[in-house]
Amino acid sequence: MSDLYIVDRLFKVIRERRDVVLEAVTKGSVSDFAAYRHLRGKLEVWDEIENEMRLLLKNERDKDDE
Repeated sequence: MSDLYIVDRLFKVIRERRDVVLEAVTKGSVSDFAAYRHLRGKLEVWDEIENEMRLLLKNERDKDDE
């Protein structure tokens, strides 16, 4: 299995899970404010993971270009 496949698959999983959480927040299926805050925290974590992965990939590409 290539590294590129793994990276693409991870990005896909992150997008899918973030979409599930975002749908729960926007469609009003949140029972109370504590649940809303919990889901918002999950969204922030998925965003942070995706940003870190993008930064790592960029750093790897920059290293390869040197």
